[in-house]
Amino acid sequence: MLFDLALGTTFFDPFNEGSPILYQHLFWFYSHPAVYVMALPAFGIFSEILPAFSRNPLFGYKSVAVASFAISLLSIFVWVHHMFASGTPGWMRMLFMFSTMLVAVPTGVKVFAWTATVWGGKLHLQTPMLFALGGVVMFLFGGITGVMLGAVPFNLHVNNTYFIVGHFHYIVFNTITIAIFGAIYYWFPKMTGRMYAEGWGKIHFWLTFIGANLTFFPMHPLGLQGMVRLVASYDPQYQGLNVIASLGGFLLGVSTLPFIVNMVVSALQGPKATDNPWHATGLEWTVSSPPPVENFAQIPIVTLPPYHYVDSPESIVPASAPE
Repeated sequence: MLFDLALGTTFFDPFNEGSPILYQHLFWFYSHPAVYVMALPAFGIFSEILPAFSRNPLFGYKSVAVASFAISLLSIFVWVHHMFASGTPGWMRMLFMFSTMLVAVPTGVKVFAWTATVWGGKLHLQTPMLFALGGVVMFLFGGITGVMLGAVPFNLHVNNTYFIVGHFHYIVFNTITIAIFGAIYYWFPKMTGRMYAEGWGKIHFWLTFIGANLTFFPMHPLGLQGMVRLVASYDPQYQGLNVIASLGGFLLGVSTLPFIVNMVVSALQGPKATDNPWHATGLEWTVSSPPPVENFAQIPIVTLPPYHYVDSPESIVPASAPE
């Protein structure tokens, strides 16, 4: 594109034997896997937080790990679902409809594992857990709409509408950003050596959760009704749902205020954190809060799960500790 704009080449100029469709292929070949680059760390965050606050080991750990590799591999072969309305041939549409829906299999394995982890656990609904649960619920909705968009007939119907915008933000904000918030609260004591204010953390969660759904859920019916994206105005028939989305957007903005104040004040003068305030089993919780400069004075001995999750940090040890 730089060469076309600055040097006069015609790679993407249709009037000089170039191909704008080639630009779409190159753009989406990069841009769709980029979403998975953001999503996979969020999945890792869920897999850390949910076991800690459920007092249960992660269900099907090996399956969850294999699913991560499967998602990474399959993400390379789905980009054309962004181009179903670009005159792609029928065989290509069918191939990429299949590959897009196939990604739902390893993703579903993760959701099943998270659900099973929580199902039989003793839940502790502190702020990191609330963000993790909320993120998984909204990711499930975003994943379902993603499978819908993988179907060629449905994709053609909602192409370039607000349904796409709603789906995208249920993944990028309602899943990824929510997971990042949960991670900040989860590792805040370890990073700073101080505890945050739990009450303000829960206020932040509920404002964010309600605001996010008010903002992005109405976009789905708007898209189904035909409201196109990337326009400066819209037909008056769409006003009601747009007002709701706008109110949700303002609520999302307000929701960041207790978060910022809580983090700053707590980092400066919050209560001192213990080494393992969540009674978690990760290796980082075996050192002081905040960690020493070199982390470990000597290489730690790592043992494999299963772990006994209980309510006293002294008792959280591997089920078969080495002698």
